Amino acid sequence: MIFQTRPHPLWGVFLLAAILCLCLYGVSSFSRPLFPIDETRYLTVAWEMHHSGNWVLPTLNWEAYHHKPPVLFWLINLFWAVFGFSQKAAMAVPFLASFAVLCLNGLLAQRMMPSSRSFPLVATAILGGSLPFMIYSSLVMFDVLLSVAVLGGLLSLWQYAQTGKKLYLLGFALAVGAGALIKGPVILLHLLFPVVLVRFWKKPEAPSVPRKIWGLGFLGAVLLGAALALCWAIPAGIEGGPEFRDKIFWGQTAGRMVKAFDHQRPFWWYVGFIPLFLLPWVFSPAVWSGVKSLRSNTTPEEKALLRFILCWVPPVFLSFCFISGKQVHYLLPLLAGMSLTVAVAIEKVKQNWRPLDLLPVLSLPLFLSLLPLALKIFADVILPAFPKQILLPDVLKNIDGTWSWMAGIAILLIGFVSVNKSYRVGLLSIVVSMAIFMGSLMLEAKDSLFPNFDLAPIAKVLASYPNHPIATIRTYHGEFGFLGQLDTPVHFVLEGDLPKWFEDHPNGLAVIRTSSPQELSSYDILFQQAYRTANFYAIVVKSGEIENFQK
Repeated sequence: MIFQTRPHPLWGVFLLAAILCLCLYGVSSFSRPLFPIDETRYLTVAWEMHHSGNWVLPTLNWEAYHHKPPVLFWLINLFWAVFGFSQKAAMAVPFLASFAVLCLNGLLAQRMMPSSRSFPLVATAILGGSLPFMIYSSLVMFDVLLSVAVLGGLLSLWQYAQTGKKLYLLGFALAVGAGALIKGPVILLHLLFPVVLVRFWKKPEAPSVPRKIWGLGFLGAVLLGAALALCWAIPAGIEGGPEFRDKIFWGQTAGRMVKAFDHQRPFWWYVGFIPLFLLPWVFSPAVWSGVKSLRSNTTPEEKALLRFILCWVPPVFLSFCFISGKQVHYLLPLLAGMSLTVAVAIEKVKQNWRPLDLLPVLSLPLFLSLLPLALKIFADVILPAFPKQILLPDVLKNIDGTWSWMAGIAILLIGFVSVNKSYRVGLLSIVVSMAIFMGSLMLEAKDSLFPNFDLAPIAKVLASYPNHPIATIRTYHGEFGFLGQLDTPVHFVLEGDLPKWFEDHPNGLAVIRTSSPQELSSYDILFQQAYRTANFYAIVVKSGEIENFQK
C-alpha cells in the first residue's frame, strides 16, 4: 500500500506523483486538442522558435513577443529535440512541471514536519487530488511551471531559516532567476513576504541569524537571481529593439499591476474562487474537525508550519487582489499552501477517520463524472436556457455517456471498498476518484465538445496553400501557426478593408470568426468549421475565385 509508513517516505510521494501525472497525460494527449487561444498561442511561439532556430528572441506571428519570458518555449523545444516534433511531446511539459510540483510539495512537507512519516504523502495526496490541480496540470501554460520555482524558493527559505547554511541562499537565488525567466518578476511577490516576516514563523530553536545578515543575504540572492534573468533579457532586449525592451522591463511588470491591458477585474474578484481551491476537501468533516482542533491543540512543528503559511498565502492573495489584471490560474502557486494546511488538519484527526469523512468528498467526483450524461439526458430542458448557443444542441447530442456512467460506477465501487478503511485508503480513494472523473470528462468531450475547440482542421487547410497570403479580420493570437506550421505572417485587416485586401491579393485566403452568416455573404467559402458553442471559423476567398482554390 502506497500510504504505509516507510523508512524513506518520499518514495511514496514520487510514486504517487508519477502515477497520477502519467495517467492524466495519457488521457489528455489522447483525447483533447490544444485550446485556443492560450495553448495555441504558446505552441506557435515555440514553433517559430523551433523553425527560426532563434532561442533568444521569442516571436509570435514572426514579430517580437514580449508577453512572456522564454522558459516554457525552451522546454517545449527541448522536448522536441529529444522526442521529435509533435503536439504530444509539447503537452508532456506541463505534466513534467506538475510532477515536480507534487514532489517539491512533498519535500517541503517533510522538512516542515520531520516527526511525521505520513505527512508528506498526505500533503501530496491533498494537492494532487484537488480540483484546480486536476484542471490545470494538463494545460500548456505558465503557472504550474511557476509553482515549481515558488516551491523551490520556499523550500530554500525554510531550510536556510532552520539551518543557517548559506548554500540555501543559492537555491533561493536560482528559484528567483528561474521564476523570472518563467513568468517575470511576479516570482518576488510569491517569495518575499515570508522572507520579510520571518520572525513570525521561525522556530525558536533554529540557529539565530542576525537581522542584518538575513536581509543582506536575501538581497544578494534576489540580485543574483535577477542577474540570471538578465542573461536572457539583455540580449533579447538588444535584438528586439526599444519597444520590446520597454515591454519586458516595464510594461509586463508595473504596467500590469497598475492598469492591465487585459483581464482587468475588480478588487474582490478572486474571493469568489476561494471555494474552488478547496475542492473537494471542503466537503470532508474531518478537515473541519481538524481545523477546529488546531485552535487549542497544536505541536511546535504545526505552529511553525501554519505561521509560515499565514506569512505566505494571505499576503500574496491580497496583493493579487490589488493588481488590476486577474486570472484564476495566477493563484495556482498558492495551491500548495492550501494542501499543507488541509494536511495538518487531517493529521490531527486521522485516528478518528470515519465513513462520513470520505463519502461527502467522493460525492463531488461522482457528480462531475455523471454530469455529461445528465446533460445529454436533460438536453431538451437545458437548451431553451441558452438560445444564443446555436451549436450547443450538436454538442449535447454527440455526448456518448458511456465513459460517464462507467466512471460513476467505478467511483461508487471505490467508495464501497474504502468506506470502512483507514484515512490513508480514504485519501488515496479520493485522489483516484478525482483522476477518474477528469479522465472520463475528457473522454466524453473528445467527440462532443472538443471538436469545437480543435483548430487543426482549418490550420491544415491553410497549410495546404503555402504560397497564398493569409489575412484575418479579428486579432490574431497565433491560433494556426503551430497547427499549420505556418512560416509566413498572417495579415491583420480591418473588416471594412478586406475587399481592398482581396483586390491587392487575389490569390489570398481570409480567416473569419463569426456567429453571423451574413458576414460571409460577399465572399466564397472555401472551408468552414464550428467553434465553441455559438461561432464558427470560415476560410473565404475573393468572390468568383473559388475554382482556383478547390483541390
